[in-house]
Amino acid sequence: MSLQNMINSINELHTKYKDRPDVLCKMEEYMNKQLPHALDLFVERINRKHNLEKQSTIYIDKFLNNPEQQYFYIPQSDLFIFYNGEKYVLINEDTIWHILLSDISTKSHLIPWKHKIKNLVIKKIKEEKSLLTSIPESCTIQYIIQHLTPILFRSKSESKYFLTLLGDNILKKSTQICQFVRLESKDFLTCLQDHIQCILGTQCLPINTIKFKYHNQIFKDCKIISFNDSVKIRSCWDSFLKSHILDIIAVACHYSHQFQSANNYIESHCQNTEAIHSISYLSKTNSEALINKFVSEWLEPSTDSGEIKWVEMYYLWKSFIRSECQFPIMPIYIKNLKTALSAQLNYNDSLDLYSTVTSSKLSYVKTFQSFWRETIIEGDDEFEISELWSLYLKWMLEKGAKVSGINEEKMHFLIEHFAGSPITGKFITSIKCNLWDKQAEMEDIINQLKVDYDFCQEEDISIYKLYKDYCKRILDTNSQRTVSKKYFEKYISKIIPSEYIKDNQLLKKYWSEF
Repeated sequence: MSLQNMINSINELHTKYKDRPDVLCKMEEYMNKQLPHALDLFVERINRKHNLEKQSTIYIDKFLNNPEQQYFYIPQSDLFIFYNGEKYVLINEDTIWHILLSDISTKSHLIPWKHKIKNLVIKKIKEEKSLLTSIPESCTIQYIIQHLTPILFRSKSESKYFLTLLGDNILKKSTQICQFVRLESKDFLTCLQDHIQCILGTQCLPINTIKFKYHNQIFKDCKIISFNDSVKIRSCWDSFLKSHILDIIAVACHYSHQFQSANNYIESHCQNTEAIHSISYLSKTNSEALINKFVSEWLEPSTDSGEIKWVEMYYLWKSFIRSECQFPIMPIYIKNLKTALSAQLNYNDSLDLYSTVTSSKLSYVKTFQSFWRETIIEGDDEFEISELWSLYLKWMLEKGAKVSGINEEKMHFLIEHFAGSPITGKFITSIKCNLWDKQAEMEDIINQLKVDYDFCQEEDISIYKLYKDYCKRILDTNSQRTVSKKYFEKYISKIIPSEYIKDNQLLKKYWSEF
């Protein structure tokens, strides 16, 4: 209101009450005494409000940007996150309220607005503080990297690539690149996805671009993630995922923002040439080049009766892919591979073999096939890969043959490809070996122990004690081989009726009745 308007308003009041001296007297009192005081109080309240607003803004900004006390919110799961500069953890909204109100109560000038400030802070956290845009401290980043390397990955570069890829998928960045991984990593990746979805919701697909099998993808759009063998051991990563999933999410998203994408990281930021070669190998080649490399480096022409059966050729191909190229998948369909090889080599369709060609890498394969043919038959027993490997070495020595470079891993690969026997983890089931009749040997030892024990005085015997005595007795034989405790317990439970076993004890009455 302008000065003139105010004067006009006073004139109107004066004119209205000009015949009322008592009213005019009161009007003068209001103007000279009460109005100035009321205006002073009004101005004071306005200034006080502005000061509270300023101090509140300063406080809220300081609270939300404290590097040692940061708060984030995930709307998909209605979760609040606390970060102390080292580790991200879940926190209840009530706990944030308590922290806020307790702190504000120590600042007398803010107490009148403490609930308003609390509500504003919570609102800002929900609207502005996303875990996916947080910037973790170096110690948090290094902790994650150092755990992934060398447990799951050979180098820090490969760990960074994986985390960046994870961040890309969490942030739903569109990409045509697919990442191939070994099938043994599926348990780890599935568990990782489950933990992330518990935090970010089921609509989040952190491993969406990761593939376990080749489905005719274009090579140039493919990358390779090479996990270490320890990815198969759940104890190596299970507790880490459970306790640090928030840190993993934060670091992954941070890397995705920093490097723009996993593909950009490996092409523009990574300095590890070995990691670049491993990750980008598939995108830098094609099926024709791979097959040509295989033919030139793994096969040799033969002018005599040299031949390679298709089953052997495919084994060589798988070995080439696994050892030479470090591929976690077979990047070419079997049919296409066979057609391509037949175009370069002499292929006999009726015999399903390639003639006038050989390979020095098949020597141990032939030896293994002979070992399997001579010693293994179908049966009701089971062997660990390590046991068969030991028996193979013994068989080789007895034949006076040169011990080839077959390790346990290669033994597993050979059995898987050629033998066709069921494999469960490290066990080969439904077979028997004439070099070691495990069950007959155990039965003989147990019968001997029956004589050694004074059963009339002996109480119930623990299966553990029986196993220890079995191991001692084995030392007196020429075998020098003992079955595992797990196998021993499994066999005992198989041959002894359950009513004679209680709390891992063989009851006394079994020995008198059998």
